[in-house]
Amino acid sequence: MDVDDLVIGSGISALGVVLGLLQNPERRVGVVTGPAAGEFAYYDARRVVPCAYLGEGGLGTHWHGVIPTGWTDSIDRSAFESMFARFYPHAARSSRFGCAGTFVPWRAIRPAQELRRLARLRPAARLRLISGVAANIRFDEGGVDVEVDGRPLRAARGWIAAGALHTPALVSALSRSAVRGCVSDHVFCYVGQVEGQGRPELLRSRDGIYYPARYDAARTALYTERPAAFAYRRLDYGIEQRAVFGLPTGSAVTKIMRRLSPGLLVEAMYNRFGLFGGTRLRSIYAQVRVPDAYDHCGGDTPLAARVQNIRRATDAARSAQPFADLKPSQRPALYIPGIHLHHSLDLEALRRDGINAQGSPLQVVDASILDEIGPNHHSFAMMLASHRQGLSAGLAR
Repeated sequence: MDVDDLVIGSGISALGVVLGLLQNPERRVGVVTGPAAGEFAYYDARRVVPCAYLGEGGLGTHWHGVIPTGWTDSIDRSAFESMFARFYPHAARSSRFGCAGTFVPWRAIRPAQELRRLARLRPAARLRLISGVAANIRFDEGGVDVEVDGRPLRAARGWIAAGALHTPALVSALSRSAVRGCVSDHVFCYVGQVEGQGRPELLRSRDGIYYPARYDAARTALYTERPAAFAYRRLDYGIEQRAVFGLPTGSAVTKIMRRLSPGLLVEAMYNRFGLFGGTRLRSIYAQVRVPDAYDHCGGDTPLAARVQNIRRATDAARSAQPFADLKPSQRPALYIPGIHLHHSLDLEALRRDGINAQGSPLQVVDASILDEIGPNHHSFAMMLASHRQGLSAGLAR
């Protein structure tokens, strides 16, 4: 065996697996990180909102780091607080677990950086970062074989964490019936405007800021407030701008200034630093899960929107909104992709073909197997879930 465990992918889910496996100091772990020069795929032909990244760190390289705190029974509190304290010890001292809201860190968890740090702390024989693209996965009860840029590797166990769009391609030859052909997502929609009642209650720490949020009665949508200033005082103006330009990525403030959008800049400064919270008018946005939001068709723009499914979910979020005296949006067809793709694989079909079955040497541990993630950002929860699986496997033998 080249390694005991081979992790394919280097994003948030892969990092969780590695952190779990390394609790056993004797484990030999390899991580196929993707190519050093990565490549984006985009939601549509405008190529402004990325939906996947084949490269070191995955889309986690561009994750804003938002961590929801309003979990209930779906997340183990002790596991959440332990992992949260690992990365944000100062904020963890005033944990708001169970309270509706989001934590926005000053510094997001960057999987590629964290994996490189872990590799520096361990002998190369215990943690190997392998640059390249995995292909031709095969497995039997004795282990897993993978080619990385044509080089063969064998491991006692394989962990696939390549993301909702890349993982189906890796397992398609092993479990064709598991590839669903469609994928779910979160989307953001503009609900409307309300008159602010005082400043939102923000809790600041040396690691970041807790922002309040709300759910609807059934907890199917997460509602957040933003200051409405300058042209953004006009109903629907902000969502119209986003629908044209997409979400800013990379140097967001620079891009916003190029567009000369002071309203968007105020929103961005509030989202990042909690500034301008006293603005009288507030814009209300909802994040809602959309089952089968897109057809997965491959290529440079691998997604085709299922508009009826998206509209059904956003209309339901608007109908269920909990704000009194809200002035509703007049542009209900507009939405923003959430960059939270999931459920591109059928978990039961995988298990029938021996993948993810109990005791199987090949496990998929990313969002491609999740059919329900609720309205919250799922990245941190995915890291917790994959960490639990890696920890269990690492300590079992």
